[in-house]
Amino acid sequence: MRRPHDPCRQLAAGIGISASVAILLWPKAALANAGIPMIFLVWPASWIVFVPVVLVEAAVARRVLRLPTREAIMLSLAANAWSTLAGIPVTWALLTVIEMALGPTLLTTLPELRAAPAWLLIPLYAPWLPPVKERWIGFAAAAFLCVPFFFASVWIEARSAGRRVPAADALRWAKRANVATYGSFLVALALAALVARMTAPARPDGAATQAPRPPPVADSSA
Repeated sequence: MRRPHDPCRQLAAGIGISASVAILLWPKAALANAGIPMIFLVWPASWIVFVPVVLVEAAVARRVLRLPTREAIMLSLAANAWSTLAGIPVTWALLTVIEMALGPTLLTTLPELRAAPAWLLIPLYAPWLPPVKERWIGFAAAAFLCVPFFFASVWIEARSAGRRVPAADALRWAKRANVATYGSFLVALALAALVARMTAPARPDGAATQAPRPPPVADSSA
């Protein structure tokens, strides 16, 4: 018996695959002076830790859902494959659109933000960092991105697991599993940002790190 098609799942897969191909084919030279698209850092990292995450969330599934080990691993594997393939790039793309639309408007409306401490605007610039030299800003941006990625992963993984277990149980598992994984990532990245900030060499003028400027927008008339 064929399973009914899930339009939302197919759409997420299509968008995720398309975004993945676009990112892989994007000329890196075009990004030389355009800051740091954090997807180039966080997405490869998410695949590096993919197997440990699957095992941790499978352990949560085994405890929360009372599943046999094999079934728990298969449930976690399928759910994390979808959340990593589609959830991270799609969420990053949406956040980047918000940044590009809102960032210049905020700096135009509130020019005093240009003199604000860098950490104050990290939530806005986290998806696509402007050119910066301080390593701690990259760690802090990655830590912030754990929050929207967490919510996206919970939604996607709950839908995936809901094909195997009742929806309420799937959502309960997805929340607890992602708290365990993304919570660990957030704490580790926040600590890395703190250590990098504290050990960074002092600026010659003694001034605090200022808010970074938004990434330059290419001139379409060129």
